[in-house]
Amino acid sequence: MFEFSHYIKIFIALLALVNPFEALPFFLSGTKSLTKQQKVYVAKKTFISVFIILVFSQYLGKYLLEMFGISTESFSIAGGIIIFLIALNMVIGGSDTSENSVPNKSGNNDFAAIAIVPLATPLLAGPGPISSIIVYGSSSTGWEYDIIISAIVFLISFVVFLVLNMASRMEKILTPSRVQIITKISGLFVAAIAVEIIIKAVSSLLKIN
Repeated sequence: MFEFSHYIKIFIALLALVNPFEALPFFLSGTKSLTKQQKVYVAKKTFISVFIILVFSQYLGKYLLEMFGISTESFSIAGGIIIFLIALNMVIGGSDTSENSVPNKSGNNDFAAIAIVPLATPLLAGPGPISSIIVYGSSSTGWEYDIIISAIVFLISFVVFLVLNMASRMEKILTPSRVQIITKISGLFVAAIAVEIIIKAVSSLLKIN
């Protein structure tokens, strides 16, 4: 059983990778013509979609690795590199999400379609979070560990719901430049955790060999 600090580290890393604040401009532009109730529905659907995608990756990721004959250590190194590159882009990337937009689907049947694509994936539960959760899921030490990781995923998904649900109020506070600052600081933590994942995987491979 890992120490409490280990789970805190996982929570911070995943939350930084999911980064709900960066999805705010997309949510606002995609729901600008919707009613308050419809916006809440889109936020709920995004929350559920992110949770399902990440939990699916947590529990089935290791079986996919076994199917393709990939060791946990090899995937951890590859995943760590991907996470590090994403973190690097978070720190030095100069893209301004305020200029991006998503199709505004305000029809009766498809107004919530943006909750799955592009909000849940690839914006929130993209390659970084998926790679990360597969790495952590593959490190399972038993059912207690699995439940805690799933609980962390639920908490992060719920944070996504809270942020999107308060999007209109947060729009005035979280300017594009402030979102960029949060993203860069988060990127530093994610980069450090990615390096740690790679080092642990390499050490494990050296012990095996």
